[in-house]
Amino acid sequence: MPEPVLFVTQHYAPETIGSAPYCTDVAEYLHAQGRDVTVLTGWPHYPDAARFAGFRPGDNQSGRKGPVIKRLRHWLPRQRSVAGRIASEVLFLLVGIWALLAGRVRRHELVLSLCPSIFSVVLGQLATAKDGRHLVIMHDIQSGLAGGLGMVRFSLLLRMMRIVERIALNRADGLLVLSEDMRTRLRHMGVQTSIEILPIWVDPAQIQPQPHRDRTAPLLLYSGNLGRKQGLDQMVSLAERLALSRPQIGIVIRGAGGEHDALEAALVARHVMNVRLEDLVPRECLADGLAEGDIHLVPQNPKGADFAVPSKVYNIMAAGRSFVTTAPEGSAVWRLAAESGAFMCVPPDDAPAFEAAILQLADNPGMRATMEANGRRHIERHHDRNRLLGRLDELLTMLSRDGEIMSPRARLLVLEPDSNGHTREWLGHIVDRAVGQTDLEVLWLVLARNLCDALRDRIAPQDRGRIRLVPLSAAEERACLSRHLIISGFARWWVMRRYLTSTGATAGHFLALDHLSLPFALGLGAVGRPVGGILFRPSVHYPSLGFRSRSWSEFVRDVRKSLLYRLMLLNRALAVVLTLDPFFPDYAAESYRGGHKVLALPDPAFAPPIATDAGLRGIRPPPHRKLLLLFGALSERKGILCLLEALCHVPVATAAGIAVVVAGKVAPEIRPVVRRALARLRKRQPQLWLHLEDRWLKDDEIAGLVRASAVVLAPYQRFVGSSGVLLWAARAGVPVLTQDYGLIARLVQEHRLGVTADVTDPRVLANAITHMVTEGPGGSFDPAAAEAFAAARNPVSFAATILATAGAA
Repeated sequence: MPEPVLFVTQHYAPETIGSAPYCTDVAEYLHAQGRDVTVLTGWPHYPDAARFAGFRPGDNQSGRKGPVIKRLRHWLPRQRSVAGRIASEVLFLLVGIWALLAGRVRRHELVLSLCPSIFSVVLGQLATAKDGRHLVIMHDIQSGLAGGLGMVRFSLLLRMMRIVERIALNRADGLLVLSEDMRTRLRHMGVQTSIEILPIWVDPAQIQPQPHRDRTAPLLLYSGNLGRKQGLDQMVSLAERLALSRPQIGIVIRGAGGEHDALEAALVARHVMNVRLEDLVPRECLADGLAEGDIHLVPQNPKGADFAVPSKVYNIMAAGRSFVTTAPEGSAVWRLAAESGAFMCVPPDDAPAFEAAILQLADNPGMRATMEANGRRHIERHHDRNRLLGRLDELLTMLSRDGEIMSPRARLLVLEPDSNGHTREWLGHIVDRAVGQTDLEVLWLVLARNLCDALRDRIAPQDRGRIRLVPLSAAEERACLSRHLIISGFARWWVMRRYLTSTGATAGHFLALDHLSLPFALGLGAVGRPVGGILFRPSVHYPSLGFRSRSWSEFVRDVRKSLLYRLMLLNRALAVVLTLDPFFPDYAAESYRGGHKVLALPDPAFAPPIATDAGLRGIRPPPHRKLLLLFGALSERKGILCLLEALCHVPVATAAGIAVVVAGKVAPEIRPVVRRALARLRKRQPQLWLHLEDRWLKDDEIAGLVRASAVVLAPYQRFVGSSGVLLWAARAGVPVLTQDYGLIARLVQEHRLGVTADVTDPRVLANAITHMVTEGPGGSFDPAAAEAFAAARNPVSFAATILATAGAA
């Protein structure tokens, strides 16, 4: 029989916004799992300052069909003020203590409490029986909100609040917070209690996307609490600007709260006529209410954005609606925008930027549709109600059984002997993320010596005890980089085992797992430690993506890979397989036992510096020509030879109107062939302007060249895997011309990033270049869809996923 639970919270149904819906979900879910749940709460009032009209003290007391509800008759201030709120919360604590002393509420072995009020946490601790366990759910850091929003201006009072919070939270047995930012803030405050992340949840079955209404102009909607941390003055400024630029766009503000009257007065004083104020819809009508808005507004007071998560954004995404939010760059909500690709984020108190974002969405239904689909997908993957509440139930069971909610902090080892390609950049992302990863005790990076040299300055002296660089010996490096895959695979497996033993790491991660498929298929382990890695080139599922034409060698390759994958996924030592191919995890889950180990990894979008002409320095194409760019590692597989041959076949008029830049390091084995091809091309097309830059370019150089280009060329020769070229081009709003095969083709076609063609045929490639130069990419390229594609793939998500999955292994 599951342990009974006492849940202490000031907020509960019938309150419909704020923390109450989530508290109600928690209690009802735990009751449905067979737990006896008692909710100790107060009068329903939020967001108003007075008890709900018509509410009777005996309401919801029985517990026959749900949790037992026990309400404390605490005092509620008639008018909102800091002193009144603190007094109300203190009285809630005192009345709760009296209920415990009087025996009206018994102390429990397992207690949950909700904080934004630290006094509810104190009451939860007092309600915990001797040798019992107390778990705190934190939706806000109260002292941070109070100081950031200017609610408490006395530094002494703020210090006292932080001291009370630190003492109370350190006496709990575990904390559940909404984000990594909250965990970091609490650690900085001196909170040492075990902390787990449990984000806001949504019931995707209850909130379903609905079609937009047929309107001449989109309707903007704000729905939620009208309080100080919402930054409502930003909506007034927005409404004023839209009344002048787009008077046909209406704004509806639904809500209640302490700032309602001030908001209404501001609208009247500034003669804003395009805003309609309405009451909140009932909770059971939430999905319909959200669907009424075409674009939602989520302003925030920037001084509180670090401490509070705007929970309404998850409901909006579940409802399949796009929105614009205001928040400081680098905040949690700004990162959520990048991770989900579901909404736009602009700096706070920047009315022109707020208006511009709204108009961009209003004028681009395709962009809105892409964001709406991204948002719904993000909710289903990361914020599903039943999955997260199931996790809460597991944590409660773990707490009552083991006395803690977290296993010891991870000690992770990452192995990478190859310094070519994007390895250095990706390791940099992992280092940056690991610095703030409080649940990571130590990270060993066992790398090629030149990688260690490149990363050493990136690690601050105070972090070098937690992030340790270990250079491979020359012999180890040679073996791991052998051209014979069998030798390199077994060498990497042996090196991983050696360093797992010598460092005492609890888990290992191969930055490139493709080499290890044979050792793991043979069932080899890793000295009893779980390991994982990134599988860069799965191709066995390409026929399921619509690419059924395969050469005999490709067929044999995929049969071999499929057998190896089937066997390696059965290996118990292999805990997780990450892939940049978003279509492979579903295929693996359906096709292989152990396929559930395969998880999608966000491709880390490059983050070019501010655009300058640095990329054009020394490379001066004629200004009247359209620039075509091929950059990166210039190997035969990249298509440089096919491109040079194709340029021989473009019409004379096309050749006279284009400039071609080929930039990157030419592979040594094809350098003589490239020289001969260039000589032949210059002889056959003297009017063509072409520049070869045979060296690795810096990021700012690439950024300048990409932004100056009309077309980015990626003529891969039936390449398997993804390419960072797509992200560079998408972020710059430039179409690509690439192969019509594999993952690259599927991404380009699905996200409308450019044109695909059989680029293995020089004449077909020549025709595609001619068409793009003369006619443009047409409907094959959508700048808004490309922007959303790039926004959903970023270094933060990439590194966080690696550290989270590797550490969990």
